[in-house]
Amino acid sequence: MDTTKLATIVSLLVALSVASERLVEIIKGLIPALNQENTDPTKEGWRKAGLQVLAVAAGITTAFLASPVIPDIFIPKGVTGNLALGLLASGGSGFWNSVLSYVTKAKDVKTAEADNKKLDTQAKKAALPAPVQQDQGM
Repeated sequence: MDTTKLATIVSLLVALSVASERLVEIIKGLIPALNQENTDPTKEGWRKAGLQVLAVAAGITTAFLASPVIPDIFIPKGVTGNLALGLLASGGSGFWNSVLSYVTKAKDVKTAEADNKKLDTQAKKAALPAPVQQDQGM
């Protein structure tokens, strides 16, 4: 896959992730039980599980709301595409920011390699002896 297209897809996922995280924070602010840690390990486990389900639901909702502005060339439209985007976005923006930095570095490495090949080719052409021109005056 082209690194530019990959970087664009990951940037899209970062944006969706940030938006879905904000939605989760808004809902947590409205439901105090989700926003407060419990000392009871069982209740805390249920609270964390509820937050994970909420994150997935927020990711899918965000992907659905953003789908009109997402080009088809990146992610197919429809329920399956929105579901996939929502699940990926629920992974968290921190994760996708890390992935984006790796993809950007890989893109930079490919660009540097292409530049080096271009310079090598130019250097080889410059090192070739100039063609000898024969005198045409008869």
